[in-house]
Amino acid sequence: MKQFNEGDVVYFVSSSVFIKKATVIRNAGGFCTIRFSDGNCGTSGTRVRESKLYRTEEEAKKVVEQHQNTKVIRN
Repeated sequence: MKQFNEGDVVYFVSSSVFIKKATVIRNAGGFCTIRFSDGNCGTSGTRVRESKLYRTEEEAKKVVEQHQNTKVIRN
């Protein structure tokens, strides 16, 4: 079952630190093709797993915070 549909606004965590806003342009086989809102990729898209996308910015922020907390523990 698809978690996201074409046209949905999603949030992607890049480098475990940066949250990028994107739009789903295609969804098939558990992967979504997304286009970032900032336009850095031009008209092309990036293909990622559905599990790497979040519906809200708050969900993505929680993931970033969890990563930062585990990074502190490892040092």
